[in-house]
Amino acid sequence: MTYTITLVKQKLALGAGFFSMTFASNAVVVLAIPFYQMTMGVDPFLLSLAMALPIGLGIIASPFIGHLSDQSTSRFGRRKPFIAAGAFVSAISFGAMWMVPQSWSSDAQIVYFSVTYLLFYFASLLVAIPTTSLSYEVSKDPTHRMSIMVINTYFIKAASLLYQWLYPVAGLASFSSILVGIKWVGWSVAIVLIGAMALLPTLVCKESTKIAARVSDVSFSVTWRLLIANRALRWLMGICLLQLGGSVFAASMDYYLLVYYVYDGDIAQGAVWKGILSTAYAVVGFASVPFVSLISRKIGKEKSLQILLLMSIFGGVLKWFLFVPGIGWWIILDAILCSSVWTALTTIIPVLNAQLSDEHKSSHRRPAAGMFAAAFSSVAALAGILALVTSGIVLNTIGFDANNGAQQTDFTLHAMRLILSLGTCIFGMLSLLCLLYYRSTKND
Repeated sequence: MTYTITLVKQKLALGAGFFSMTFASNAVVVLAIPFYQMTMGVDPFLLSLAMALPIGLGIIASPFIGHLSDQSTSRFGRRKPFIAAGAFVSAISFGAMWMVPQSWSSDAQIVYFSVTYLLFYFASLLVAIPTTSLSYEVSKDPTHRMSIMVINTYFIKAASLLYQWLYPVAGLASFSSILVGIKWVGWSVAIVLIGAMALLPTLVCKESTKIAARVSDVSFSVTWRLLIANRALRWLMGICLLQLGGSVFAASMDYYLLVYYVYDGDIAQGAVWKGILSTAYAVVGFASVPFVSLISRKIGKEKSLQILLLMSIFGGVLKWFLFVPGIGWWIILDAILCSSVWTALTTIIPVLNAQLSDEHKSSHRRPAAGMFAAAFSSVAALAGILALVTSGIVLNTIGFDANNGAQQTDFTLHAMRLILSLGTCIFGMLSLLCLLYYRSTKND
């Protein structure tokens, strides 16, 4: 009974940590574009560079953070000191990000944002990678581990429902100006939702310090080579890259189609239905968590992932018929068919990654959860950059021009529909292929 209560507390604490991580990953973009670009008037290209640079550097830094966490011999544990330091610095730097003086020049403001965001991003990695590692290590029992990822997913989905409202809250009439509102919202999020919630796993979760004391010093290069040589990990990360990069790139066309094809250039109407669709994805995603958990227990994680990928492929086919004029509320079918695969990325994939970490530790007799967590972090960041850059290049290539409004060419609109529908199918099928190779590698 005591063990069960302790495990529940640890699950909730880890869920709070993942809630914090979700806000750290998304709140800057949600606030920075309307505040720095639309309100302060900084150059949008320079702002995009300032937001992309830390992500690119983070791809390189993540494995080093994971390795340092694995090799730590702190008497407080391998993970907790990193999380505590990262939580403090990320809270301070996030709050400071919105304190830029209005009287400064645009160049000075973008430099200020760049410095504070760079500090914040690396501090958030100090939280994210060790917290993810801790979620792998709290329990080795497959059922308990799956339940941990399920609770984490609930917290992630809850955060995704909330962070979109940060800027509207900052603009409420109760604040004297948007500059005052953004400071209040920024510091509130920094202290409560990023800093305090990130600290909860360090206060509640148990971590063995005895293991940390016995870890021999192993060079980063040796650990990295072993990680790269893990074929099952490569295929698993291939699924992540294809879904978080390829499928996100394909899905980026939905907003443009809603505005310029479904609602004939009416930005207001398109934005409303994009909001409805995004909310439907969040709600259906939240509701799909018990479904994903149930089928994972009944038929296994790999078969469940296969079913969810097949659902998304069918959803990709259906997109061709859903993103058309006059579709109305039938657009919700898109969320019903395609949201569950995103739930799998925060439930099934982390469990499979944790199992690979356990096998690596058993074979090489050294902890590696930090490096495996870092691999997922780096791949997710790389996928995000690729999706962002590719969508921009492709939009220019197919002739999209916002100045043309509703007068986009037939070729442009047809290409967008193909990318959204066919792209979703292709990346889903490639993910299925990676899953097939992953399973065959595991069975060797």
